Amino acid sequence: MSGTYDVKRGLLAAFRSLMTPLVRILLRNGISFREFAEVVKDVFVAVCARDLVIPGRRLSISRIAIVTGLTRKEVSAIVRDDELRRKALETNANRAAKILEAWHSDTRFLGPYGFPRDLLIEGDDPSGTFSDLVRENSGDMPVRAMLDELSRVGASRVLEGGEIVRVLKRTYIPTEMTPEMIQIFSQAVRRYIETVDYNLSLEDTKGRRFDRGVYPDPGLRVIDLPAYQQEVREYLETVIAEIDYKTSAYQRPDDQDSERTTSIGVGIYFYHDEVEDKRSLVELLGKSGIDDMSEI
Repeated sequence: MSGTYDVKRGLLAAFRSLMTPLVRILLRNGISFREFAEVVKDVFVAVCARDLVIPGRRLSISRIAIVTGLTRKEVSAIVRDDELRRKALETNANRAAKILEAWHSDTRFLGPYGFPRDLLIEGDDPSGTFSDLVRENSGDMPVRAMLDELSRVGASRVLEGGEIVRVLKRTYIPTEMTPEMIQIFSQAVRRYIETVDYNLSLEDTKGRRFDRGVYPDPGLRVIDLPAYQQEVREYLETVIAEIDYKTSAYQRPDDQDSERTTSIGVGIYFYHDEVEDKRSLVELLGKSGIDDMSEI
């Protein structure tokens, strides 16, 4: 019993730390606790329904309510609205990223030495146009809308004359807090946490996914941070480009192929632990803040 309690206490402490930067983002963008709590309810129900199924047993609203601690009424409402909620969260980030990836890897859109070609936006070009690229990799996304989005984030540029487009970047990174940027952020955080979760669940270390970190043990002088960060950035750009090149060497899945496919990738990031304010909430609020509590 004590062992289980210690694990729960440790997990809750870990999630408190994990949630700190996430809550900071929410508050900075005007999202209240009640709004966030509704999202968490959805996640609890979805994870329970998909991951905690007992073989041979039919999942029920009642069992989900017992496991999650929610009421049957709350669970029922979430289950009914699941499809509507998921459609509301769709964005164009994956489509834009897929187009840039294909532009750099699909031989139809590559020129000599494997570099991506400048593409005719629309028209007749047997080698493939930008319109062909969009239609084949983004479903029903309008060609002009995709062209505008790639240009907005600096991933492509329409050349003089307005008929040819040139790709400038191989990755899609929005420049402001757009729905696409939010989706990229959520995917990056989720994928790393799922890697950690997967590795923690395996006893055989050989089967674990790659997860390494490197850092100077005593830290780094603040004055050296800009130079160090620039060195790391320049080096990792070459590493990412090399990994991307190796990835493009594998055969692209065919939409009509019966073989199963899976989404995979490699993420590299630079972290900088900010100095955390260690004062208690009582110290932060001060006497005037404590006095306000008497009115509650």
